Amino acid sequence: MSQVLSEPVSSEILLVPRGEAGHFLTAALGWLGKRITVTAQPGTANHVLCLPVLDFVRLGFPEANGRLDLLEPGDVENLRAGRAALLLDLSNEGPGLHAPTFEALHRNLAGLGIPRDRVILVTQNRLLRLDYERLYGEGLRFWTFEFFPLQVALWLDAEAGPRLFPQHALDRTGYTPFARASGPARFLCQNAALRWHRVLLYRWFQLNGLDRDGLISFHGIGEDNPKAGGINVFHAPPEIEAAFGPLLADVGSWIPRRARRIDADQGTDMVMTLDTGAYAECDLTVISETDFFELGVERITEKSIKAAATGLPFVMVGAPRAVERLSELGFQTFGGLIDHHYDLAADPAERLPLVFRSIDRAWATCRGDRARWHRLAREQAEANVAHARTGLLPQLDRVMVAPLIVRLARFMETGAIVH
Repeated sequence: MSQVLSEPVSSEILLVPRGEAGHFLTAALGWLGKRITVTAQPGTANHVLCLPVLDFVRLGFPEANGRLDLLEPGDVENLRAGRAALLLDLSNEGPGLHAPTFEALHRNLAGLGIPRDRVILVTQNRLLRLDYERLYGEGLRFWTFEFFPLQVALWLDAEAGPRLFPQHALDRTGYTPFARASGPARFLCQNAALRWHRVLLYRWFQLNGLDRDGLISFHGIGEDNPKAGGINVFHAPPEIEAAFGPLLADVGSWIPRRARRIDADQGTDMVMTLDTGAYAECDLTVISETDFFELGVERITEKSIKAAATGLPFVMVGAPRAVERLSELGFQTFGGLIDHHYDLAADPAERLPLVFRSIDRAWATCRGDRARWHRLAREQAEANVAHARTGLLPQLDRVMVAPLIVRLARFMETGAIVH
């Protein structure tokens, strides 16, 4: 695949899956062709027991002993003896710190006599380790791995995508940014799962008349949105009500009861979808990420990867430093066109008004002279499309995958588990 690095790893890495579904990390390393051996019977060699978490809160459930009942006879003894490490695979999620869940996990580990420092929690959230250690000190080991962004990077890659996935991504459909040369300017904003920042963003569009200028999807609170159950729009948390009460006023009169879509209904699994037709019609995209009001979370999801890969200038409605993360992955961020000062604001009540201001300014510039907007943005836009096809996957390998492989190899050789 496109110049993906090969690490000089001498030790055989033994991954031992326990349980059935949800082995995201193991699948990803296999797709990448990494030198791993997946086995149910590791013998006496050092090995990594891989437990799928699926949902973070399951670690605190009394059922199945918080997932630890997936371990088989002999596993606990190998963990106690230092021959095994326990890898809790949460590379599909990026939760913030939830003390009751961690305290339940600690109790369950103690009940089995498994030392905390033999346990690795793999998650998308880069801040989780810092918050954990502030509360509990040294204990669990935390590694970062972003499964869905990596899956999409593989899909977009010019070499790996056609080999691994039957679906057609933008690199195999002749897509180019700014293909529509005439007509009024348009922006794109897609919202599916119901979250507070999306409700507020949708209402802000309405109140400022931007709903007439954009391709905006909002799946609302009706039965045709399977992801509508996350919040109750009629009872905002106190901190959101205090900061944004006027935007939520009379919510029942304007919140959609039926999904307002701009693309075909894809059900609940929208990771491997990309509406290139909608992006081709637009000049700016407002990326509505998964996280916004969740404190202690820094990550991006595949939503940002897909939007950046289309080449359109963007404003990010997401967690702090989300734009910085896209830059780390090699994407251009249109700093000369877009005001991204919101990206460093940790307080969501401060960040959201800065996001609104950024959207307002960018849209005014774009709408005021669409041809000039295209001229100023085209070089970065085309660079981002090319990067998605040939550069993103190697970059993710360098900054995320290769360090994890090195940690696994060190454990195989020495038995040491490091952050």
